[in-house]
Amino acid sequence: MTNNFIQNCWKNLEKNSSIPTKLNNVLILDFNEAKKKILEEDQDFIKKITKSLFEGNFYILKKAFSKEFMINLRKKSFELYKSKPSEFHKMLEGAPDFHRVIDIEIGKKYAIKMCKHSFYFYPWNKDPLKIFEPIYERWRVVKKLMGLNEREYESNTPKDGVVDRIQVVQYPSKIGYLEPHTDPHEHQRLFFSGYMSKQGEDFEGLGFYLINKKNEIVEVEHQIETGDVGIGYSTIYHGVAPVNTNKTPDWENGEDGRWFLSMFSNASDEVKSRVTSASIKEKFLDKRLYPNFE
Repeated sequence: MTNNFIQNCWKNLEKNSSIPTKLNNVLILDFNEAKKKILEEDQDFIKKITKSLFEGNFYILKKAFSKEFMINLRKKSFELYKSKPSEFHKMLEGAPDFHRVIDIEIGKKYAIKMCKHSFYFYPWNKDPLKIFEPIYERWRVVKKLMGLNEREYESNTPKDGVVDRIQVVQYPSKIGYLEPHTDPHEHQRLFFSGYMSKQGEDFEGLGFYLINKKNEIVEVEHQIETGDVGIGYSTIYHGVAPVNTNKTPDWENGEDGRWFLSMFSNASDEVKSRVTSASIKEKFLDKRLYPNFE
């Protein structure tokens, strides 16, 4: 069952206008204030924020997680898999948790070009780091805002079609990136990102960015603290640019580069013709967006 009022807000917006692809503005809210209004189903607030998100606004929700939680999560993820080989497993029934080093060459084989070290966690596995409950505590709020049941997909496995996946990501210095893209909105209207590193403290450089209606690259990292989360309509153009471009990447160093937390409900590989994230046709000449090997 979904929340009828919130679902109707979205359906009315989606029925009368095309889905957004470009950023309108970056706005800031306190996570706990937003959480209170969403869980209380404050209709004025929900009407305003759903309309705002559909207009292409991106929200930084402050202090969703503690800084300590995020730092511990990146350290524990790295340590858990430090001595285990890089692997790949499709989202099929019984899929294990795993990690994968996606270097430049491997990253070219994906629908979106990328370079990163990803740690994948599914709710049907043992949860060795005990991360699902604290993360779900925040994710349920965003699911409700999307018009879903707060616990939608939590008990699903790949045979059910859509599954929740937590991804902890390290973008290594100089070469870590994710090209401009859109995410599928069919099962999750909003992308939901957690920020595990801080510009000027953990890394230097552009990092996460969005693309506005003038096709300009919009920098946001300077407004983000470790523990904040971000939400935007999934089809808004966004990506991750290399950081620490004057440093040598170090895949063996858990402190290297920029760290990020992804919470997304994906169509599993049990689904034929499943919709995934997609690169965008428009080309952007800003050299900061891609690794430079000169």
